[in-house]
Amino acid sequence: MIYREFSKKIDFKPSALGFGLMRLPLKDDKTVDIEESVKIARYAIDNGVNYLDTAYMYHGGQSEIALCEILKDGYRDKVKIADKMPMWQLKEDGDLDKIFFEQLEKLKVEKIDFYLLHALHRKSLETINKFKVVDWFEKKKNEGLIGHIGFSFHDTFPIWKKIIDHYDWDFCMLQFNLVDIKQQLRKSALDYARKKDIGIIVMEPLRGGQLSLSIPDEIMDLWSKVAISYGIVGKFNPVQFLLDWIWNYKEIGFLISGMSNFQQVKENVEFAKSATVNKLTTKQLKLFNEIQKAYLQRIVINCTKCDYCKDCPQKIAISDIFSKLNEIKRYENQSSPAFGYNFIAEDRRANKCTDCKVCVPLCPQKLDIPNLLKKCSMVFDEKKMFNEVFV
Repeated sequence: MIYREFSKKIDFKPSALGFGLMRLPLKDDKTVDIEESVKIARYAIDNGVNYLDTAYMYHGGQSEIALCEILKDGYRDKVKIADKMPMWQLKEDGDLDKIFFEQLEKLKVEKIDFYLLHALHRKSLETINKFKVVDWFEKKKNEGLIGHIGFSFHDTFPIWKKIIDHYDWDFCMLQFNLVDIKQQLRKSALDYARKKDIGIIVMEPLRGGQLSLSIPDEIMDLWSKVAISYGIVGKFNPVQFLLDWIWNYKEIGFLISGMSNFQQVKENVEFAKSATVNKLTTKQLKLFNEIQKAYLQRIVINCTKCDYCKDCPQKIAISDIFSKLNEIKRYENQSSPAFGYNFIAEDRRANKCTDCKVCVPLCPQKLDIPNLLKKCSMVFDEKKMFNEVFV
């Protein structure tokens, strides 16, 4: 296992691969297979993984219970653990303590090594200030209940910079992969964090599996060229190349992978044995750029997310809906974007469009937004197949 530089603030060298407990093996649609989860997580630990990440809401709370079982039999001493405060569940004074002590009880630990404010975004600073969250976690840190303070993030660079500047964070976790680097955070985000000596953890390196499943033929052809550049003849796994692309950045401490079965764990552990900085050649990086471009060109709706339509009288999340629709074409996968659509508030979904056409003259791309929203509603709300609606 390769161990990487993280932060001078933190006396810890993380394994290049961290284990995310968001996609654990299941017995059925809702029940985590605890026995299998323990088996695969301990295999990872036995092979050098030293960071396990969970959250209050993963698997409806079962993820924390699974982690508790994983940590038994001396495994607690072999790893650092991370958990998260669900900011959207803070409704009144006392919720911080209520949730935190529930987490400690479920994990059966006296201390959480790395504690994150979960999924910060443009409105999160209001919540942080309202509930005096900074004072709260400083107190918990001084009491020895929390080791290091960080946050996870799913928004744009300007918002990210505001949050970074709000507090002297120890570390942060952000979504960063071959495709999302253009859409969410630029490399400048990494540079800015490192200037402040904030350790950087990457999540969603495979975009929840979208970049490794149902790969379009023209993109698989490009991956074949990458495989040849690696000296691989015959069967290959693009996951190796996608992870190497992230590990190539010296600014990144390590990445978290949500692994669901033993095969994924074995493969990722093997890939992590060569997780070095500046591994990729100029020629290989050009191929990665071609693959990124090929993915980004696979769109149905030419929405640039300028949000000129944001003043929709019905408050419909137009650009977010179009983005989810484009993901279906981009990754040849309908289930993941459909799942993501469910996170859009019901009163802001495509089926709430009244065809008022206020948005139409505002769109620089001249999109027929009401008609496109009707089609999106057919896919997401009526659950029709993408290819039936967009032929």
